[in-house]
Amino acid sequence: MAQMTKLERVLAAFDHQETDRVPLYDLMLNDDCIEYFTGVYAPYGEEGAKLQAQAVDRMLDMARCVGVGPHPPPADFTDDPVLLKYARFASLTYRLNPIRSYEEAVDWVKQRLLQLGKWRDHTDLAQVAADNRRSFEKLYGWLSEDHVVCCLRQSGVGLDDIRGHVGIEFFSYLCADQPGLVAEFLELHTEQEVAVIHAIADPALSPWALTYGDIAAKNMLLHSPEWLRQEFHPRLNRLNDAYHEHGIRCLFHSDGDIMEALPDLLATGIDGLNPLETVAGMDVGEVYRLYGDKLFLTGGIDMSQLLSNGTPAQVRAVCRKAIADAPTGYFMGSTTEIDNSARLENVLAIVEVSWGHHPSGARPDIMEQIRRRKERTRRHPRPAGLRRLTDG
Repeated sequence: MAQMTKLERVLAAFDHQETDRVPLYDLMLNDDCIEYFTGVYAPYGEEGAKLQAQAVDRMLDMARCVGVGPHPPPADFTDDPVLLKYARFASLTYRLNPIRSYEEAVDWVKQRLLQLGKWRDHTDLAQVAADNRRSFEKLYGWLSEDHVVCCLRQSGVGLDDIRGHVGIEFFSYLCADQPGLVAEFLELHTEQEVAVIHAIADPALSPWALTYGDIAAKNMLLHSPEWLRQEFHPRLNRLNDAYHEHGIRCLFHSDGDIMEALPDLLATGIDGLNPLETVAGMDVGEVYRLYGDKLFLTGGIDMSQLLSNGTPAQVRAVCRKAIADAPTGYFMGSTTEIDNSARLENVLAIVEVSWGHHPSGARPDIMEQIRRRKERTRRHPRPAGLRRLTDG
């Protein structure tokens, strides 16, 4: 079969058509991978963002968070020794929760509702669209002509926002004692997100977007199916419908074991599923057997244990099994993101299985360069990154 462009490969996989090789999808935030594919250890700031984007472009077919540079930890970062292994990428840092009581949680939600209620007064949607287009033009200027297919936007209904800010314990109390407050928050958040989607949606910029909501942990849902059907799924449906009006596919993301919720999620109009977190109870083959004709699948290669602690031979074996279990419409990648806890040789094993050969580095001595750099900085290393609660 003739070699495809990345866009051709991605679009074919969306439709379960034959591809020249299995495409690769991920969120890539690994220092060693950036250095391996660019020859440079990424600094903080825009230059680091550019190098991250170029490394992603050289190793993946489809990706989110492209052009996300490393940042130093925030000033209010926790001093908890267990959590000091923070990621140096801003998207993966963890702060101490400043909300210490149920009353403070209620106050936070009410203050946020006041802000959300006025979002139209403070949002110029035309400017949002123009800024988004400029960001893509800048990003694509860093990349090759046959560039990685980037995510248009990451859209949620507000569940992760409210639950992440007040904490799951106080959020549970809010759902029981003040369900109307929670529903109002989710409604206003969704209303704003739908308006932004219609403003920025352009398949020429990207043919896909991520709709999300972390609704599960290991082997179970975080919220009851009844609550999800009442508060989460209908609003997710509106996000998916908004993107679909513009011809854009929706890849749904939730960590954890979401098998119980999949029939309801399908009804919301999702087109794809990520990240197939295997250690949480998801199985690539079983999801493909049940829903492979309705969804394209991404992920399935365990980040928390295999890529962090396994061997390249073990990774290659798992990758080949995943491809055999999901022969069409499958994007191979990690179970959420490749952060600094992943071993470079294991990440390269994923690429090798997809490409059919081992990827060459920026220079023949690149592996030795990385080894020397790590030895120089071993007493003050850049941290390995936190794993999500569902990653074990």
